[in-house]
Amino acid sequence: MKVAAVFVSIVAFAVTQVSANASIVRQYNALGATDQVALHNCLTNYRWDNWSGQDCGGRGWFKGSHNYKSPTNCYDACAGLLVQAINQGASDVECDDFEGGARCWMGFH
Repeated sequence: MKVAAVFVSIVAFAVTQVSANASIVRQYNALGATDQVALHNCLTNYRWDNWSGQDCGGRGWFKGSHNYKSPTNCYDACAGLLVQAINQGASDVECDDFEGGARCWMGFH
């Protein structure tokens, strides 16, 4: 019961963290079954641990930027959208965020 409450609070926080300039640019739900709980945990840890290019939850995670000021800001902009994609069963997803001429991206495949 405690795990479910923590999970719900994390998801609620992440859903509130969506930038007006962020959007899902790619989402596929048909590349195999996903472990949604594991992917949610990966996403939560991804904010603080920069392990781009590594596997977590059975998927390869990535993030990058061009002239973007902060990877943490990118996470904050995209986390809510990635939560929604995970809940929809995404097995391959990318979120992009734009700040003026700067761009960041993150997701998993």
